[in-house]
Amino acid sequence: MKKFKILHISPNGELYGTERHILSIVKYSDKRKFEHTVMLPCSGSFDDILQSIGIRTIIAGRPHGYKHKSGTIFSPGFWKLRREIKMEKPEIVHCHLNSYGLIAAKLAGVKTTVHTRHGVFWTEEELENLSFQTKTLQKIKSALFSSTVAIGEYERNTLINIFNYSPEKISFTYNGVTVDEIESKVDNTKKKMELFGTNDLIIGAVGRLEKQKGFHMLVESAKKVLSEVANVKFVILGDGSLRNYLQGLINEYDITDRFVLMPYKKNVYDYFRNLDIMVQTSLWEGISYVVLEAMALKRPVIALTSPNTSGVKEIIIQGKTGYLIEDNFINLLSEKIIELACNNEKSVRMGLEGYNHVKKKFTEQKTADDMDKVYCKLLSIE
Repeated sequence: MKKFKILHISPNGELYGTERHILSIVKYSDKRKFEHTVMLPCSGSFDDILQSIGIRTIIAGRPHGYKHKSGTIFSPGFWKLRREIKMEKPEIVHCHLNSYGLIAAKLAGVKTTVHTRHGVFWTEEELENLSFQTKTLQKIKSALFSSTVAIGEYERNTLINIFNYSPEKISFTYNGVTVDEIESKVDNTKKKMELFGTNDLIIGAVGRLEKQKGFHMLVESAKKVLSEVANVKFVILGDGSLRNYLQGLINEYDITDRFVLMPYKKNVYDYFRNLDIMVQTSLWEGISYVVLEAMALKRPVIALTSPNTSGVKEIIIQGKTGYLIEDNFINLLSEKIIELACNNEKSVRMGLEGYNHVKKKFTEQKTADDMDKVYCKLLSIE
């Protein structure tokens, strides 16, 4: 049986969210039908993992991001990317996050291209004020690819309703996790006192200390919670440019003994496992791996959401696996934290419901199966 070549263009050589999605596809795709190769702009942890599981990698292209866009098609990296694609002769080039790979693929003679956007990168307010030119550019990009893949139904709907994408050319899948694999990486001998320096109730969040994550709202909410509930500690695990700003807020509210910013940890699952409640405050977020992982470790999740820029509402079942906050963010977030902090039975029950929900619906195998269907449709194979 002929194997069809799928060439993925990754935005990074390190393992972040987009790269985890690619990893799910290449690990669990039907190997009888497809042969996957991944192009990366540089070496790193993602490259190492791919090679360890027998996936061939090629270093070519450029990292994703606006600061790398100038001179793209005139750079040596771009022409190396085009040259490598031409040598590989893939049936499909699958661009992840980036869209510049489309140009290289077309110049290399590849007819079938797929684009997975991996999110809606605007706030609700920014979406409302996008220029005609920006919307038109997004629409043109969609038309040039053979197929667009949205991560979540919310993203698909936003691309259709806001950017006028053609419904026939866009499908959606979810990010997925393998619960047994996550559980196997947890060191159950690690306890709160060792990790957090306390046995108090831990309210935690994980993510980059950047605007997108909205952590200032968690600090605001903590001030309210701590005025009503004793024996609670707040922790954010992450690094980023807003560390000093957030620490300044914590100092200003005089909660330094109850709110700690910790650097990101490699053994992050040990920390997840010892949280009592996970909180996500992102201004925009897709099908969040952090939320999926927390639920896979039986943690209840409270998350902010919105109509067009958030996928967490597709993960969390309101009132069953956690809480979704749709408006009046700081006050309602405080209320729900207090509710779960004062009701351990409900908190544990929500954690167990979330675990069962993720294990059933958000698997890496399903992610790969969804993408195999897209490839089969484009190649007219069964």
